[in-house]
Amino acid sequence: SIFIFFLSCADDEFIADNPIDPQNPDYSPPSVTIISGPMENEVVDSMDITFTYNGNQELESMLFRTQMDQEEWSEWGNELSITYTHLNEGAHRFKLQAMYTTGDESPIVEVYFIVDAVHGPALLFYPHRHITQRNEKVIFMVMAEEVINLAASEFTINFDPIALQVSSITQGTLFPTSGDPLFFDDVNQQEGTITISAGFVGGENPGAAGTGSIAIIEFLALQQGETSLEFNGAEVFRDPDNGNIAIMETVSGLVKIE
Repeated sequence: SIFIFFLSCADDEFIADNPIDPQNPDYSPPSVTIISGPMENEVVDSMDITFTYNGNQELESMLFRTQMDQEEWSEWGNELSITYTHLNEGAHRFKLQAMYTTGDESPIVEVYFIVDAVHGPALLFYPHRHITQRNEKVIFMVMAEEVINLAASEFTINFDPIALQVSSITQGTLFPTSGDPLFFDDVNQQEGTITISAGFVGGENPGAAGTGSIAIIEFLALQQGETSLEFNGAEVFRDPDNGNIAIMETVSGLVKIE
């Protein structure tokens, strides 16, 4: 009986020293803080963004997960930074959450920011990046951004024919429906090239203005890995008098095939 009494007293006086144990009087719930990266409502001039962050306990006691926009949450891991590339122009929302290895989760931290990295006249792929599976199809729009008085365009795209197969090409919506539309495409699947000529003649408006799609291209994903779509450097914009319109920037496309 005396032995049992001493055990009982020892149990009553025991104080847990594990900081992530909820029974510890000094227990603090999990939390995470963004150390660097875009701030709330910040406008950034890069399509490649890195967030770094840290939790409120030692790294071996914590896990983290992240989400960009409507993509799936990442797996839980102990990395303290995440980099996103080929982000589209416009608004984005980044989410971050921490968890103790015991399973207790922190509130979700969110940051809303805006990417304004492309300044026209420009030629780009939208979206800038696709994540897909083998034997799935992805659609890119080839966009003219911030153009004035654009009447014609021509460009060649290089792609990896082992990774991607062209399924279809259709005309975009940038050029007015009035007048006579011009649209030609030449696909060489074996060489991995697409050449597109598009524009219009006649109609009420002398040229297109603003931002819009020139062509819509559908690809079939063939092989796992990352592959890019690149303009070959010979792209041109023309005004109604066939004068050259300087293209200030081109933006490639990226496909991640899982």
